[in-house]
Amino acid sequence: MANVVELKERAVAPAEKAAAEAPWPEMMPLFAHHERPLEYPLHLLPRIMRDAVTDVCAYGQQPGALVACSALATASLATQALADVARTPSLVGPIGLNLLMVAESGERKTTADRRMARAIRQWQQLRRANQRAEHEQQKDRRAIWTAKRDGLLAAIKKAVGAAKREERDKTEELEAALQGMGPMPVVDPLPVLFMEDTNPEALSIDLANGWPSSSLWSDEGGLVVGGHGMSEEAITRYLSLLNRLWDGNPFTRRRSTRESVELRGRRFTASLMMQAQVVSKLLAAGDGVSRENGFLARFLIAWPRSTMGTRLYRPGSTETPALAVWDERLTQLLEMPLPVDPEADLPMVLKPPVLPLSQAAFERWRSFFDDVECELGIRGELGDLTDFGAKAGDHAARIAAVLHVLVHGPAGEIGPELMEAGVEIAAWHLHEARRLFGMIGRDGVATDAEALLSWAMEEPEAPSMKRILQFGPSRVRAKERRDAAIAKLTEHGLARVVKEARAERLMVNPEWRGVP
Repeated sequence: MANVVELKERAVAPAEKAAAEAPWPEMMPLFAHHERPLEYPLHLLPRIMRDAVTDVCAYGQQPGALVACSALATASLATQALADVARTPSLVGPIGLNLLMVAESGERKTTADRRMARAIRQWQQLRRANQRAEHEQQKDRRAIWTAKRDGLLAAIKKAVGAAKREERDKTEELEAALQGMGPMPVVDPLPVLFMEDTNPEALSIDLANGWPSSSLWSDEGGLVVGGHGMSEEAITRYLSLLNRLWDGNPFTRRRSTRESVELRGRRFTASLMMQAQVVSKLLAAGDGVSRENGFLARFLIAWPRSTMGTRLYRPGSTETPALAVWDERLTQLLEMPLPVDPEADLPMVLKPPVLPLSQAAFERWRSFFDDVECELGIRGELGDLTDFGAKAGDHAARIAAVLHVLVHGPAGEIGPELMEAGVEIAAWHLHEARRLFGMIGRDGVATDAEALLSWAMEEPEAPSMKRILQFGPSRVRAKERRDAAIAKLTEHGLARVVKEARAERLMVNPEWRGVP
């Protein structure tokens, strides 16, 4: 009796068997090199950050790059007020970082974000509680001072306009009392390190009158992109203000009908997490102003590959020794005295010490700067990303400085190891920015094809068209999407449809499987 294999072979018509055994075309990757995600250089992070990121990932199983970016944003917020960085003696600037992380709903981005920044939020809450009583007393003293001043000014005005001489003579006495009041009592601001739904006017006032080191921080970036600051009439002012804060330059707004403000000596971090569709809205807002005015180029972009579908339950905790060390170090940094300029005519104007680069660190930074610059021409790899490339050197120096202050504090010079980390991380984010602009807004056929190929590789035999619709990846269970994905795989020589008896099956290229 013929065995099953023989019967199966007889059932295959000669033409069908020939199609199955036909030569395969040369395989092409579904994604171009610049569209493929690279491994995040986690090994270059200082141990205190690397261990904390590893423990959060071990428990939550989020993409490592997502957690690492949350850690970097947290470190930026904790260190930015304590030091500036000098790439060269004439190129000195803040170390604050802007990060934009793209992740879909369900990626556990909020869990990662909250855990990495927990110590800062706890410090803020405790500091505000401890200062609140004194803060209220200071406000009362200022209110009393203001009331007295207003009363004296009103009395002087009345006396000047009085008809009787004896009342006019009181002006000198009133003026002396006014001069003797002294300066307005100071009200020390309560720390506010996290802002989310704001607009340019509110943000500038809060920063001028409040804590000098703060952030625009949201694990749901749609609240920012869809907020008041991004309205049609406000978006250009809002993004320009955020640009000014990243640069560390002064900002003055004079208004006759609103409160005038002057920002000087402020440090700012931005940490935004959002879905890809929200990024599309940000790119389209204000006729593309977010790209045109350099706003997005000031961000370190990340779009990590999702881990959803692989996160099988495992016991664990985010209360580990490594995370306790991380929390303690962040608290120590926040407890350091702020380097305030004692001669400034505005309250709490930061004047941080400047961290220079060691000679070896500078040589590594210069090499990276020159390499990127050479790719910015029209024929270069970054010819379509000149805005991001032009700021890559600045990003690398800032990252290295943040890591230096995290580990060593705001003193000394930045060494070559941390500059190497700064360069590699900046280069990784530059690649991610290129991926983002290459992939955002696409119809997703290549992604569908990639998912189908991975699934077919795990099947014990070539799956039928019917089986793909029933049990394949959910994204290709509609006939139209399935067929488009198969056409993409066929075009790239990675798989093709063959007929076997009465069924059509998806055969993966044996070379792709690694089969001789």
